[in-house]
Amino acid sequence: MTSRPFDSAEALIAPLYFIAALLIATPLMDFATSVLPLRFGSLEWRFASVGLLSGFLLTPLLGLVIAIAVASFADHMRFLRLLSLFNGAIAVLFLVVLILFVLDIVQLRSVVQDQARAAFQSAASKAVVKHLCFIVAIGWLAIRGFRASQWGLPVSKRQVSSVIVGS
Repeated sequence: MTSRPFDSAEALIAPLYFIAALLIATPLMDFATSVLPLRFGSLEWRFASVGLLSGFLLTPLLGLVIAIAVASFADHMRFLRLLSLFNGAIAVLFLVVLILFVLDIVQLRSVVQDQARAAFQSAASKAVVKHLCFIVAIGWLAIRGFRASQWGLPVSKRQVSSVIVGS
């Protein structure tokens, strides 16, 4: 008995979820080990850590995109809603982190020596732009994920697209 293409695609769901989880977890573990020991009281440490974090954001974002796409494809609407809720919470958390980071930049700017000022400004600007882009992307994923999951509607009541053939 031959399998249909859809059955073959369904066999990829679990490995794709696993790959998505790896794309999320691995860079976060790398980041966490890079900033130890934690020194939240140190202005320089906070600036360096949040700046470093900005370079780690794209890969976990890709993992979230894969997880959302798989959940949507597989009709795992509850999981899609859960991912959307998680993405919304992360967007809010990173907005707070960005605001605190900007305050740290303002405070640290007066301490930076003149010869390092251009490098400091460049690093700070790049980190702010990366964080802003991440917040927009993950917030957008949260909103669109909620819409795609049709919160509150069972799968059978969602609008399903169809192809009409004939005249």
